[in-house]
Amino acid sequence: MAKRTYEVPIPQGVEPEEGLAEARDKASGVGITIKGDTESGSFSGAASGSYERHGDVLRFQVDKKPFIVTWGMIEKGLAKVFGDVTVVS
Repeated sequence: MAKRTYEVPIPQGVEPEEGLAEARDKASGVGITIKGDTESGSFSGAASGSYERHGDVLRFQVDKKPFIVTWGMIEKGLAKVFGDVTVVS
């Protein structure tokens, strides 16, 4: 199965703990569970994988997704939670 990596910018002026709490709330609203801290962790829902903080961006790697879930659906889910999403690879 193919993997895909996405980057999401961290808004300036947002404290990491505050941003993570808000992301968890928004994610749970679209069926995604985020586990971890402000530096790294994992997520699961329609797709699953990991995330890491790299300076002022969060990098998400999707490791597993059902065949019927398209990459576009994953990108829309990430956009609902984080706003601006960029495909890295």
